[in-house]
Amino acid sequence: MGCCSSFKALAGSSPTDPARHVNYTAGMVLGVDDYRQEFAYHAARAKWIVRDFLGYGTLSGLAVSVEDTGEGPRVRVAPGAAAAPSGQLICVGREQCALLNAWLGRDDIKEKLRQMTDGTVDPANARLNLYLTLCYRDCPVADVPIPGEPCRSDENLMAPSRIADDYELSFAFEPPPMTEAAAFDALETLQHNVSFGATPNTPANFAAAMKKAELQLRLALGLYPADAPPPAPADLLQIDVPADAAPRFRGAVRNLWVTRLRPLLAAQACGTPGLPAQDCVLLAQVWLPVVKVGAHWQVDGGAPAVTLDETARPLLLSAAAAQTGFGRDVSNQQIVQADPLVVVLDAAGAIAPTARIAIVRSAAAIEVKVPVGAATSLGRELTVKNGGKGDVKLTTPASTKIEGADTYPLPAGAAVSLLCDGNKGWHVTGLVK
Repeated sequence: MGCCSSFKALAGSSPTDPARHVNYTAGMVLGVDDYRQEFAYHAARAKWIVRDFLGYGTLSGLAVSVEDTGEGPRVRVAPGAAAAPSGQLICVGREQCALLNAWLGRDDIKEKLRQMTDGTVDPANARLNLYLTLCYRDCPVADVPIPGEPCRSDENLMAPSRIADDYELSFAFEPPPMTEAAAFDALETLQHNVSFGATPNTPANFAAAMKKAELQLRLALGLYPADAPPPAPADLLQIDVPADAAPRFRGAVRNLWVTRLRPLLAAQACGTPGLPAQDCVLLAQVWLPVVKVGAHWQVDGGAPAVTLDETARPLLLSAAAAQTGFGRDVSNQQIVQADPLVVVLDAAGAIAPTARIAIVRSAAAIEVKVPVGAATSLGRELTVKNGGKGDVKLTTPASTKIEGADTYPLPAGAAVSLLCDGNKGWHVTGLVK
């Protein structure tokens, strides 16, 4: 759903400042700019509260499903609400539907598919990884007559008197920015890589544990400089913390995240109003095989051929739910893992089978091999981050595939999340740009 009017603000209006509100004084003559400024101040504070206090993601509803129709598979999105990374609240008031074959018939999508299949072995077949994205839009409505100069054109006789909250649901070939939501996996990984044991509780041991924790977090979050010296292998092993210092360690890690790391990943920090607003949030990845029939593309099969994956969808529990036993159980799941969970490669090589996060740091293009998709690895998750300047090609051992292929490209600065099916296959569950 798009905006229902092409109205744009008049060029003569002055810019608003979200850090200022009107100082109402007796005798002051208020104009359009004053009312706009007052609204901008309160709207910015409301989004700031959502963004910094709550985060972003689906708040309620917005369930996604696929069904068959006489015109091919159709994606349905239930009514619901979400918060965008900018802090903007989005309400979908009624159920929305989209026919995939109709979307594939758009001229811009046909051109994109032509580019994707150009030079492939079978240019009439492709497998698409789409991102179902919900974005906030505002919509000028309720036109009213406005005063002005005589002999004006018709478009200058009327102007919208209201701005309505609106939204847009769309399929995209790239995911919306989700850097902060994607960071939580690294925070959980660090939690599972900490051992509180009999290590002597000395200032030196505590400082060493914190240094190792910050290094591993920066690596996992992609915040470790690509040109920095590679970390020592010992710095990637389990973090040993004195048992008596456990509360202090947890507090220090919380301080590290809030004061040093989160500002580097936030969608929009306070005091930076010039940044483009990130008003979109991911609902699901949609995988579908497509085939070219004549001059048209269509889904190769019915609804069962379409795969919905909501693994990467950011979610928000309400404060009330978070305070219940359910909320605490969801937030405090424990994973026992004795093997190293974070590995770093700065040259061509293989990712250890026990790794949960692999960071590749190379100035040149290299190949990195993923583990065998063995039956014992069923359900294992692996995130590979390219933290270097060179492109990475993920390769596979014999008989193992990534989405049915022997290789998978990972450009500089990108990351991919993989899930093992236990049958020599790895499947992409999320991408982070």
